[in-house]
Amino acid sequence: MGLPDIGQTLDGKYEIVRLLGEGGMAVVFEANHQRLHQRVAIKLLAPELARDAELVTRFEREARAVARLNTKHVVRVTDVDVSSDGLPYMVMEFLDGRDLDAELQARRRLPLDESVDIIVQACSGMLEAHAIGIIHRDLKPANLFLAKEREGPESARIVKILDFGISKMIGESSRLTIAGAVIGTVLYMSPEQVRAESSVDVRADVWSLGVILFELLAGHAPFKGSSAQIAAKIVSTDAPDLRTFAEVPEGLALTVRRMLDRDRDRRFSSLREVVDALSPFAPAGSLGAGIAAKLQLGRSSARGKTALLASKRTMPMPGTARYGGERSSTVSSSSSSNARISEPRSSMPDAGQTLPPSPAALDREAPARPLLLVAIALGLLAAAGVVLLLLSLYRRPKANAVPDGPTASDVTPAPTASPARSEEPLPPPPATGTVRPKSAPVGR
Repeated sequence: MGLPDIGQTLDGKYEIVRLLGEGGMAVVFEANHQRLHQRVAIKLLAPELARDAELVTRFEREARAVARLNTKHVVRVTDVDVSSDGLPYMVMEFLDGRDLDAELQARRRLPLDESVDIIVQACSGMLEAHAIGIIHRDLKPANLFLAKEREGPESARIVKILDFGISKMIGESSRLTIAGAVIGTVLYMSPEQVRAESSVDVRADVWSLGVILFELLAGHAPFKGSSAQIAAKIVSTDAPDLRTFAEVPEGLALTVRRMLDRDRDRRFSSLREVVDALSPFAPAGSLGAGIAAKLQLGRSSARGKTALLASKRTMPMPGTARYGGERSSTVSSSSSSNARISEPRSSMPDAGQTLPPSPAALDREAPARPLLLVAIALGLLAAAGVVLLLLSLYRRPKANAVPDGPTASDVTPAPTASPARSEEPLPPPPATGTVRPKSAPVGR
């Protein structure tokens, strides 16, 4: 079991070109995919560690974790396998540029706008990882690669996060040491990592990026000394004020101080908060400024959707009525293809709470006054009808009367034979004499 030599072909398709880097756990080569004629980077687990089942599992999990990330700020993994010599390896995109550690060695420190841009880009990549439960735990300048953009200005560089080899899934419980050595680089480790706590969370990555930002601006890390001395200072001493070593705005210095708070409950709780704090210092038109604006826009959109949903839950729909905590939401079929839309109660009652009466109960318990009034009115109308009927019968003229003719006070009726059924004589004429009928001609 050994590493491939330069010029050797790995698994019959990857021709090893040169050594790119070597760390404590893995070795990275540049290679050429012979069938696709494509430059790639191949990361192989160190032979002395390939016999450790847990490390092999970690290595394979790194490949799976990185493959799940959908962000341009994390190096892309295209393949994972085990060589014929038994070494696990992963194939990644080849990056043109250099890592941030080499950049610092060449320039010692970086300007404020460039430093903020780099950290915001790194935050963006790690936000994607944190969203699916992955904590890096080994963020340092050597694991932030400044790759040249294939499109855009030649000076534009994009940050790519490397080496998730000792990453941890949130909630995972696993050992943090190998052969008695703490995994990670002490200089960039959070106090909880130095104490080897099992409850390491996303705030450990916040700390590491705070150390990197301090180093970019000050030209050195917050703590100096041997690994043991640095570890002791990390857990017992507050980080120095950045303004002691660099001319930076007070707001930026306070942001770095909060990222490096030894009490993680006072530290930024997420990298999204870090981006918000750094956004005023990101250079206009940079990738970092674009990331900050996008996150703020997404947050505003999310708040708007939340407010809209809340208003829909609290405001009744047109045509609905509320009774206490219950809502009826019957909708006319003319306004929707669905005749009814059922919605849940706006709130659940507490134990022992007395619920308000339902609409049906209110209808049952309401007095019957309207019905009583209607019945009385109908009775009065019926009585009035009866009275009118009796009056009309009482006033109806007799059978021998001549309708529409002169009345008895106007004319003297002609002698006529009495009806067979009546033997009574006709009444005598009035004492005033005979009155001519109105229809008779009158002399002049």
